[in-house]
Amino acid sequence: MRWITRAVGWMATGWVLVSSALAQNHAVSAEQARQLATRGFDHFYNLEYDEAIRIFERLREADPGNPYSHHRAALAYFYKQLYQAGVLEGDLFGASNKFFRTRKIQVDPALDRSFHQANQTSIRLCEQRLKQARNDQEALYVCGVANATRAAYQGLIERSLLDSIGSAGKANDFHTRLVRLNPRYYDAYMVPGLYDFALGSLPRPLKLLLFFVGMSGEKARGIRLVESVAQWGNGARRDAQIMLTVMYRREKRFADARRTLETLAASFPRNYVFPLEIASIHRAAEENEEAVGAYESVLTRVRQGAPGYPDAPVARIHFELGDLYRKQGDWESARRHLAQVAGSRGSTPDLARESALLQQQIAQSLGQAENAAPTRDGQVSRR
Repeated sequence: MRWITRAVGWMATGWVLVSSALAQNHAVSAEQARQLATRGFDHFYNLEYDEAIRIFERLREADPGNPYSHHRAALAYFYKQLYQAGVLEGDLFGASNKFFRTRKIQVDPALDRSFHQANQTSIRLCEQRLKQARNDQEALYVCGVANATRAAYQGLIERSLLDSIGSAGKANDFHTRLVRLNPRYYDAYMVPGLYDFALGSLPRPLKLLLFFVGMSGEKARGIRLVESVAQWGNGARRDAQIMLTVMYRREKRFADARRTLETLAASFPRNYVFPLEIASIHRAAEENEEAVGAYESVLTRVRQGAPGYPDAPVARIHFELGDLYRKQGDWESARRHLAQVAGSRGSTPDLARESALLQQQIAQSLGQAENAAPTRDGQVSRR
């Protein structure tokens, strides 16, 4: 079951991100719409969801008949929900993240209501356009990303796996139709690519079972499709880069993941998640010294009050640093960071408990070392 949940997470988040590809609004001037959309997505990728929501709602009010205007607002409501729940702290799809092993998050009723209204309106409007012209490429694209966002919400917020898989299949169908109509609509390759990768990542028995119901995927093909979006796509290029870091990490292509994250971090300097992911990649690659340097750099920016960084999960950073210093045998640095976990921003009972256990292990190791004394012949004996 955990494999299915994580696969839904990979697909769903990628499908949510790809929805930023269509950033035009037709009721205002093209230039004004472009500038507003650019500002909105700059706030969005820098985790400034209130500002993004204000801009996207303004664009929706200016053009209420455009399905993408409603979808764009739904996207921001959803990600604000994830942000408030503490999900966007790096390692979203890593094995150490407990998000996939916990119950449903406590939703904000207002955000939940706003999301469903905007998402349903977006799907209704684009389906109406397809009834009038079944090959309307813009409508196919919006129907795909709107269903993808619904799949993400069902999988990550509501934890309704069957509903999520159903919505995901619809999203894949819309974009598969689109790329058949227009092979140069590169942004639309991302959903099929993520679909391929996620299904291809499932355990063999489950893949065999899904094959008999017409569902199959191949990881390598999925990566190639998403890479094509990163190279030739329009609005979804950044989104493809974000999802490639997840895919590269899954395939242990750590250098590729790190280089991609460094590009994203430079483009969105107020987003603390990208530097945290770089640190996490170093840790996963067992480059502990580099991981320590990366985590310490984030902590320094927090202390300096760098824009966006005061909201970073300081407790988790202290925990990661404490564990890394412990592995390096730097007991004092390890204890110094672990002692700050419980009282720092973002601390949870689980994290505080794990920190306390590590501190106990360090104390035991130091006690054993102090109880050992060298003899005259250089051998160690217990006192």
